[in-house]
Amino acid sequence: MKRQRESERDINDIDRLSDLPDFVLLHIMEFMDIKDVVQTCILSKRWKNLWKSMTNLTLHCLDDGRTSTRVSPLEDTDQTCILSFSKFVSRILSDRDGSLPLQHLDFAHRDTPEITLLEVMEYAASHNVQQFRFRVEFDPPHTFELPLSIFCCRSLTFLKLDFWIFSSANNKVKFPKSMNLPALKSLHVAFVTFTTNDDGCVEPFSTCKMLNTLLVVNCYLQHDAQALYITNSNLSTLTIGSSFMYQGTHHYKVVLSTPKLSSITIRGRPIYQVSSVCNLPFLEKAKINIFWNPYIKEDLVAIRRGLVVISWLHVFDNVKIMTLTSMTLQLLKRLSNHGSMKIQHPCFSRLKSVEVERGPLPMALDDKGISTVKYLLQNSPLANVDIITCS
Repeated sequence: MKRQRESERDINDIDRLSDLPDFVLLHIMEFMDIKDVVQTCILSKRWKNLWKSMTNLTLHCLDDGRTSTRVSPLEDTDQTCILSFSKFVSRILSDRDGSLPLQHLDFAHRDTPEITLLEVMEYAASHNVQQFRFRVEFDPPHTFELPLSIFCCRSLTFLKLDFWIFSSANNKVKFPKSMNLPALKSLHVAFVTFTTNDDGCVEPFSTCKMLNTLLVVNCYLQHDAQALYITNSNLSTLTIGSSFMYQGTHHYKVVLSTPKLSSITIRGRPIYQVSSVCNLPFLEKAKINIFWNPYIKEDLVAIRRGLVVISWLHVFDNVKIMTLTSMTLQLLKRLSNHGSMKIQHPCFSRLKSVEVERGPLPMALDDKGISTVKYLLQNSPLANVDIITCS
């Protein structure tokens, strides 16, 4: 009798779940692994085609857990599993109700075949996706050209293209000359090669009139062009930089034409020269978060990189709040030790506060550390200095 009552209670619980409206069940499915979502079709007629109406899809298969906490459909990255996951993705896209638009598509995989990458991108573009996150770790055997359709998707408001390439820098992911994305507000790109236009310039963002947030990391320029022009009249938040994985030896310039910019972050190795055609009158926040080897003995290398950081600070002379990491201060301290050098110090006319972040490799902010900050701010006596600790 007890088992019978428990069985009846379980059935009633299932019935109560099935009685929920479609939009509630679909919302619940968004928090489930896609493999489990598809398997709900066997529960009853009520569930048979329900998952096909999902407007938010998450298709992840990475074995290191960096992209998703969900259990992936496949755990290994051998050839059999790669092909199996590709077929799984293709089946999901073909079985889904194609008459419904996509609000959000999140795809992440390692060593994905090109045909699958193109299929996912083309599907997203043809179904009026609004938010598209795309992360792939692979070694392209040749230059992989991104399909133009995703850059002409008029519904797209958020686009993240993150390619982790572990092979030679000669194998590229080719980004188009320009984009026709009138609704795009946020763009994140990593490990892509920007294509030069007919004038030999690289200026890919000027046509995105609604663009508000831009992140550019570990990117290359076609034909070793001399400068990346970030031109946009609406852009307010910008992050640029590189990591240790960046294999480029050509250190190009970054030229800003962003009159409404209010926040800028530069991170990674200090290799980019940055300049601006306007004085950034609305700049509120600037952050420099560099990494370099503080134990290198070659003073010329440290001086060269320190001068790059000083050149960035001149671009930020209208900033109100500036954040520097302890490693950035280490480099500037190395530069300040060369008193024989004539350095034009920036003058921050609106600066109110300087925040120093102490990260995992903190510089002891003793008298020498404080003197480095004073060295930096000798033309900006009104700024306050706050020391904050970051985990």
